[in-house]
Amino acid sequence: MLSLYGAVLGSTPGATSAPGGTRVSERWLATSRDAIARGRFGDALQPTLELTRAFPSQQVYAQQLAEIYRHLDRPADEAAALERVADVSATPVDVCPALPEAYQRAGAASRALDAFQRCSTFDPGNTDMLFYLARAQERGGHLDLAAAGYRAAIEIDPTHSDSQLGLARLDLKSDRLDEAERAARAVLAASPNHADALLIAGVTAQRSGRMADARIHLTRALTVFDGNIDVHIALGVLDFSEGHTADARRHFERAVQLDSRRADEVAVWLQRTAGSH
Repeated sequence: MLSLYGAVLGSTPGATSAPGGTRVSERWLATSRDAIARGRFGDALQPTLELTRAFPSQQVYAQQLAEIYRHLDRPADEAAALERVADVSATPVDVCPALPEAYQRAGAASRALDAFQRCSTFDPGNTDMLFYLARAQERGGHLDLAAAGYRAAIEIDPTHSDSQLGLARLDLKSDRLDEAERAARAVLAASPNHADALLIAGVTAQRSGRMADARIHLTRALTVFDGNIDVHIALGVLDFSEGHTADARRHFERAVQLDSRRADEVAVWLQRTAGSH
């Protein structure tokens, strides 16, 4: 987005004269551009705000404002800026999934779900938008709606792996282990290093009592992406079940380090492994 912004700054029609006939917008442009180039997003904020006020229909300024708020970790303000982008853009789907994800980071779950629903209407038939909505519904506990959404995406694209794995997660929650593992293996056949598919394959193997297979899949998943919290939790549970309490605790501590919001979920395991080194 930054390169796009730089290109547009030099070519946006009418962007060199501020209201009242002055040319202060040129200074706003220069100040904002210089601050962004230096990675000083706090300094870029005020001149970019001035640009959005002076030129409210210019999509690029609203996009840049959202980007600045993202770097400043102000997700509520980022969401507001992205709402403005959606209002003025000819292709509002471009704000997805950034818009609902900003609401999620701001702790506004209902607004995030509403934004995911709007995203699915911006570009009907877009399998990614259907998936994002279904995943949000799954996380919100609306499992029937989530399953319908995943199936809708798969009907459009039978190879849509994210939706296939979405259904697999729902199968796991209902202890339909064979169905879940079959979906994971189908994805792995096409993408052997798909971390989420490896996670599901590992968990299904573990629940089926095939601990060696579980460790192979989960260790490989961690090699693909060390930042996958669910893999750390799954490996922690596996290590604990096999008596490797020190290793288990390291995985649980890593999970909390990656996302403190899940500390309550891991707390019982940290208590069980207390004193392990």
